[in-house]
Amino acid sequence: MLSIDLKARHTLLENKLAELQKRVEELRIKENTEFMEEDLEESAAHASDTELEEAMLREELKLLHDIKNAIRRIDEGKYGYCQVCGQPIPVKRLDALPWAELCVKDQQESEKHHYHEVAT
Repeated sequence: MLSIDLKARHTLLENKLAELQKRVEELRIKENTEFMEEDLEESAAHASDTELEEAMLREELKLLHDIKNAIRRIDEGKYGYCQVCGQPIPVKRLDALPWAELCVKDQQESEKHHYHEVAT
């Protein structure tokens, strides 16, 4: 049994979700505004900035997805348990990453598998 205040964790995740949604919207507005205001020369000069902002947006969207899934797991009574092995995720890990869905061992395996897919 996990010794986590799920109501407090749900509130924390909801607040983080709202904050991220605001940042994603700001990035999208900024991206659209800059695109409309730039001519071709300015567009070429800002290409690296745009790539960085797009990467940031992708990361923010992934985190939004992860947080929504964590909230769903709380609602379903599955929060705090590894989605692969079913074992409890250590509270310290959940404190650091409240949206974690894998235990450390399975997270490492997932990252190793992903690394091998990217490398080949």
